[in-house]
Amino acid sequence: MPSVSSASRASRLVNGSPLYYGWIVWCVATIGWIATSPGQAFSISLFVDDFIREFGLDRTGVSALFAAGTLMGALGLTWVGRGIDRYGNRRAAVLITALFALSLLAWTQIHSVWGLLLGLVAIRSLGQGALSLVNTTAIASWFWQRRGLVMSLSLMLFSLWQAAYVPLVQRLLEGIAWRQAWLLMGLIVGGLVLPLLWLLLRNRPEDYGMLPDGKDLYTKSGTMRRIQEDNWTLAETIKTPIFWIFIFGRIVSPAWGSGLILHNVSIFTSNGYDARTAAETYALLMVIGAGASLFFGWLIDRMRPGPVMSIQLAALSVAMVAGMSLQQPGMIWLYAVGFGLVMGGGGVFDTSVWTNLFGRAHQGEIRGFVSTILIAATAVGPILFGLSYDLLGSYTPVLGLGVLLAACPMVLALFTSRPRHRTVPALNVTVKAQPAAGD
Repeated sequence: MPSVSSASRASRLVNGSPLYYGWIVWCVATIGWIATSPGQAFSISLFVDDFIREFGLDRTGVSALFAAGTLMGALGLTWVGRGIDRYGNRRAAVLITALFALSLLAWTQIHSVWGLLLGLVAIRSLGQGALSLVNTTAIASWFWQRRGLVMSLSLMLFSLWQAAYVPLVQRLLEGIAWRQAWLLMGLIVGGLVLPLLWLLLRNRPEDYGMLPDGKDLYTKSGTMRRIQEDNWTLAETIKTPIFWIFIFGRIVSPAWGSGLILHNVSIFTSNGYDARTAAETYALLMVIGAGASLFFGWLIDRMRPGPVMSIQLAALSVAMVAGMSLQQPGMIWLYAVGFGLVMGGGGVFDTSVWTNLFGRAHQGEIRGFVSTILIAATAVGPILFGLSYDLLGSYTPVLGLGVLLAACPMVLALFTSRPRHRTVPALNVTVKAQPAAGD
């Protein structure tokens, strides 16, 4: 049990903050989210050619390993989400970050195809999956009415980070061995990000006598404030039509998006460009995505989520059509704009809409279940891209298929409506007199 003094220090840290402590949580959780970069597809894509040379694989083989590692890594996310709901964001974030840093350091010892597979399982499950989930859940716990805007700010910073990160790592790999790059990333995550999360991340505003968005629990007259939050269990959530329509729509974006990202260099070189042009174009679309995330955050706070999804899928279709003809004038710009809108909109949607629709009480479990499905989709996409290139000679067939698949959920999403229980109880607020230091 934490001591009373340690609990008091935790309370003083939050209640003594000169600004709403949710913004401190937002800051450190955004850094934690950015720290998932080594486990993301945009990072792994920079090492694909090294894997092909080192392990004697073809592009489809690397895609298959990436898919297998991604799929196996996603299987436990519902369980991870339950753990976040039960033990809190802080403890979960510290444990996951420590394991993620160790998994990155372990990449220096990969010398076989089986080792490569295990490495991919580790960084995809801990980085792209669990660490993203726990940090975005932490932010969602501290904000309510402004959740879309706050998430869009995080995603904007993440996008701007990617714009600098991808060209930087590309140049880094021109000067050092690929295993050394993984060592460097592991040291940064373990040495800088882990202590920050342990010192500053906290679970819920209710633990410190507050409500989300910085509202005091009590009014000046002493009346307890109540907010209406419709909380759904996972069992209830999966029975709603809107859940599956949105799942269908969100599957297309990560599947084809991950294919475009993982094969980014190959797509550009097959159209006559070099690897640096591919990296610089990716940086451009991330800058566009940063602006798009603010736009989508504003939309999500003001309109139904169905049309927001339709806009994302329309942008994805534009990017895929442009990707079929990159040699034509202006197509690189059209590709960057379309894909940037997808990246900006999808991230805000996934980190905001599920919690907006189904509440915070079980958001870890619900979003863990959703993440399992979406990450599985990111596993399938690169395989389809690899097969299209290796068997059919180009990426045009798989891009055309993506346009067709995006059309159905793009239309269905326009007709969705918000699910509601017959009665919506006020938010059940439990306030701890002395919050635990581990919270």
